[in-house]
Amino acid sequence: MSQDTDQEAGTPTSGWTRLKNGLFNRPKSDQWVIAILCAGLGFALVQQVHIVNSDVAFAGARPGDLVQILDSLDQRNQRLDAEITTLQESKTALESGRDARQTAAEQRRARANELGILAGTIAAQGPGVVITMTGPVSASLLLDTVQELRDAGAEAISINQVRVVAQTAFESNSKGQIQVGGRVIGAANGTVTIKAIGDSATLASSLQIPGGVVDTAATDSVKVRIAQQKVVVVTAVVPLKSAG
Repeated sequence: MSQDTDQEAGTPTSGWTRLKNGLFNRPKSDQWVIAILCAGLGFALVQQVHIVNSDVAFAGARPGDLVQILDSLDQRNQRLDAEITTLQESKTALESGRDARQTAAEQRRARANELGILAGTIAAQGPGVVITMTGPVSASLLLDTVQELRDAGAEAISINQVRVVAQTAFESNSKGQIQVGGRVIGAANGTVTIKAIGDSATLASSLQIPGGVVDTAATDSVKVRIAQQKVVVVTAVVPLKSAG
């Protein structure tokens, strides 16, 4: 599973008034599609604010670390800008009435595919990273890794052929083995392979920030290798009967 401005002159509420009138004066068949697009645009705005605020935490970082962090943030901004442009173009196409039915149908299919990827019910492929961890990998280290990847915009993640979704739990059993989503992923001191789809440079950078996943793993004597790839294939899926 895997999203920002209105600069027209007028009163502070004029933009919202136009948006409300546009939504509720349109034919019912495409109102919900426009609402989804607007919600996505709002989510992208929240992500921009989150990224700017998180930059304060690195005020004491070294110059070299700051360059790496800023590069990662710039890549995230570029990705968000591209998503914003796509949302705005789709919204404009719907509002203009040009091929409204076809556009709405395409949006529904795209949305269904996006939801399937986020829910883990369909396979996914695209640029991303393959992370290999060797050593005493802990459940907490895997959870931190997944959270960092999600924050960096990962759309689909798998760990040793187990699809990771929002409800996936990370635990250690009585034998010291790691369980992901209730399934043992290997020996306690074995190798764990994590696949994540998203902007490969951004994903890799997010794991290597000072005090991040790579530093934590080194402290725990876990070796980490990160490979950026143009095409990463995540074939593991969550069965439909247990996806909800």
